[in-house]
Amino acid sequence: MAPDISLPSTDRLDLEVPAPELLVLSLSALLWLVLLQGWLPGLGSPPAGLEAPMGAPGVPEAIAAANGLGGVAAYLLLWGTMMLAMMLPSLLPVVRTVREEVCASRSVFGSAIVAFLGAYGLAWTLVGAVPLVVAVLVPIRELLTASAFGVSVAVIVVSGLLAFAGVYQQTALKRDLLARCGRCHSVPHRPKSARMARDGLSYAANCIGCTWPLFALMVALGSMNVLVMVGLTLVVSIERLAPDETAAARALGVVLLGAAVFTLLFGVPAV
Repeated sequence: MAPDISLPSTDRLDLEVPAPELLVLSLSALLWLVLLQGWLPGLGSPPAGLEAPMGAPGVPEAIAAANGLGGVAAYLLLWGTMMLAMMLPSLLPVVRTVREEVCASRSVFGSAIVAFLGAYGLAWTLVGAVPLVVAVLVPIRELLTASAFGVSVAVIVVSGLLAFAGVYQQTALKRDLLARCGRCHSVPHRPKSARMARDGLSYAANCIGCTWPLFALMVALGSMNVLVMVGLTLVVSIERLAPDETAAARALGVVLLGAAVFTLLFGVPAV
């Protein structure tokens, strides 16, 4: 008897949802492309006397503050896009958990992830208001280009933030928040979008608490500095994806403390 080589009927074909890793990394790559190509609205015209590149410390904040609500809105959009591009790779375990626990239906998974990431990205976008408020109260650019008693203020600020971030990496609070960032709450089989949005906000709050010293350091080094962005993306991803997240966080803390000493001895690049 000839073997049966007939194809299965189309109503039995099960088109798999794309792997979570592919979805997340593709979205991150797209957001990086948007940032690097400058496809987002500009912040506006720089204030008089400001002649520094966008990647220099305090420059984007000064431009946004000088252009009213339009500049603030453009800055928050840029900040939120940047944060999501940087943080998405570290979300791989969480997105995978959601994929495993929700119904295999593409529509259920898609709406759940959109709600989760949308709320997560919104929380990070709102955090962008903090450096703007700081820039209004204390002009970051002017501060970091000044000197006090013959010592560059930039050296003092950057080395201090590096040391603080390094110490924070060793604390119990950091370990607790990092552990929360490494796991996801149990998800219902068919979760409602509102539930996933709440989970996204909760998860973002843990992530913000876990990493805020690093992003304070980023503002001091240049919030739109591509090299700083790439470096922090690697740091956050390593400590979230490492087999032993606590050991990775502590090791990175030691590196940050070493960088603080190096900065005190040799200074920081011209700002």
